[in-house]
Amino acid sequence: MHPLMRYRGEHVEVRDHQGRVYRGVIDGDPPPGGIFIVSPFNRVFVPFFAIAFVFSFRLRRRIF
Repeated sequence: MHPLMRYRGEHVEVRDHQGRVYRGVIDGDPPPGGIFIVSPFNRVFVPFFAIAFVFSFRLRRRIF
């Protein structure tokens, strides 16, 4: 299991390598190679190789 899955169910902000920002909750049981971010409007798959950083709102710090 990827270390980011430790934050499953928490509100996070994910910035990908192209500068796009996704805000939502890390959803459980993703396919290998990425995570699902669930927001009120959609569900987005973000591959691990595309993640530039992840910011946790609960911890108020950068986690990846």
